[in-house]
Amino acid sequence: MVQEQRLVQTLLELVQLDSESKNERAVADYVTEKLRALGYTVTEDEAGRQFGGNAGNVLAYKAGNCAGKSVLFCSHMDTVVPGNGVKPIVEDGIIKSDGTTVLGGDDKAGIAAVLEAVTALEEANIPHGPVQVIFTVAEEIGLLGAKYVDLEKIPPVDGAFFFDSDGMPNEICVASPYHIDLTVTFQGKAAHAGVEPEKGISAVQMAAKAIASMRLGRLDEETTANIGIIQGGRATNVVAGETVLYGEARSLNKEKVDGQIAHMIACCEEAAQEMGGTAVCKVEECYAAIDLDPESVTVQLACAAVRRLGMEPHLVKSGGGSDANVFCGKGIPATNVGVGMTNVHSVEEYLKISEMKAAAEFVLAVIEEARV
Repeated sequence: MVQEQRLVQTLLELVQLDSESKNERAVADYVTEKLRALGYTVTEDEAGRQFGGNAGNVLAYKAGNCAGKSVLFCSHMDTVVPGNGVKPIVEDGIIKSDGTTVLGGDDKAGIAAVLEAVTALEEANIPHGPVQVIFTVAEEIGLLGAKYVDLEKIPPVDGAFFFDSDGMPNEICVASPYHIDLTVTFQGKAAHAGVEPEKGISAVQMAAKAIASMRLGRLDEETTANIGIIQGGRATNVVAGETVLYGEARSLNKEKVDGQIAHMIACCEEAAQEMGGTAVCKVEECYAAIDLDPESVTVQLACAAVRRLGMEPHLVKSGGGSDANVFCGKGIPATNVGVGMTNVHSVEEYLKISEMKAAAEFVLAVIEEARV
């Protein structure tokens, strides 16, 4: 069945393929060759062309050889910076980089786990229903591959499983928030701060007033809000004519996240009006929520697979987002599953081999549980 040594070798090969966001070509070619060799019909969509990438999402499908539910497994091919020239080190049951780059286990651990599972499936000649695999691009820079995925190329899906989280696969994400970004441009009036400050209208001060009046941080158990970036001003002796704020709100509840964004906008507009300036607000809905019914096919298959592996499933909520959120927003019921990654997005990133192996075994268990 799942072969740990082969799994580790696949991961080592993958992390040594440079694939910072928009440069996933080498990984796309690698996984395409692997999946075609296993008898999958593999296509690549045009997602990358939408944002200047050199590869699209890799979509693979294999018809069932027995009756069964259609299952989809997904991971993303890109890594964060610094992700080029990775030199992996294997020791004491973990895989890490040499400390000069990220490892890229986020999310090549997910790719390796899925590839190992579907390889083991064929080797053991296990009966299965329809199996789909999608490896996405540009996840790390806004879930772009998932947003531009060609739905017409995806056959109907009963359960979808995304491998892009830390820990073991018995942590099954059933809820993850809606996420909305807010950009506000304050326009005041520039003036010399030492000679004639009275003639100026400070956009920095407008922004400060707005932020001071906002509800931010942890608002309740479902909702958070943050101002993360402030940009403005040209010199200390110039009253700032323009300042830009970048913030966000997240909530498991759509009404709450919409209400929080409306509150933040109102604070900005009121502060600008009080000072005689303007505030131009831009809202972008980044992704929808994961909101899975515990009785859904996805959750029931995940729980059954976890129990097949001798573990107890835990249904969890997350404050983060992933490609799974985007697919849920497109009507494909998806959960996010642990694959052993730790300290992601840093040069201290490492991967637990035992947890990556458990993820591969989980894929096989889902496929077996999907038989009817």
